[in-house]
Amino acid sequence: MLRQAFLGILISSLIVAPSAGSEEFKKPEQLPVPSQKGASRIDQSIDDLYILCSFYPKPGTCESVYRQAMKDNSIAAQAVRAEFMNYARYLTGGTATLSESDRQYLKDNNIAVPRDLSPANQAGLHNVINDGALSADEKPMMVNSFLSRAVQAELYCGFNKCDDPREQMTTTGT
Repeated sequence: MLRQAFLGILISSLIVAPSAGSEEFKKPEQLPVPSQKGASRIDQSIDDLYILCSFYPKPGTCESVYRQAMKDNSIAAQAVRAEFMNYARYLTGGTATLSESDRQYLKDNNIAVPRDLSPANQAGLHNVINDGALSADEKPMMVNSFLSRAVQAELYCGFNKCDDPREQMTTTGT
């Protein structure tokens, strides 16, 4: 059942991405990956970084990948743009809990929230609910997308042994 949920999230993350429409970048450049302590510096392909950042907004790595994906019109960049636009941009480093008005909004819109949502994801969810740029019609879809991607990131880290996602899921945006 967990594999089916993971595959469903993977497929949905690839479908929801808007197109950048930029013709100036025909082939994406390669971005360096920060080296780990004691390891030699490795340059990974942009495709490898796109895969990582499509599932988990790894601090110190994905910020530059998100910037590159915004300029890249390739199919591979679509999932990265969707991850940023629907999830990572709302993770601002805070650990706010959901307010009573947030909880009322979720209840009024029949949106279920995982019981063990991390503090970083709760803060991000609060940011989505209170995003003044979203219309009343867009907001429930964006809230559900955010929650789906929060679960996706936790599943990705469960399978790939990321840094603790409950502590590390923050980004500064592009």
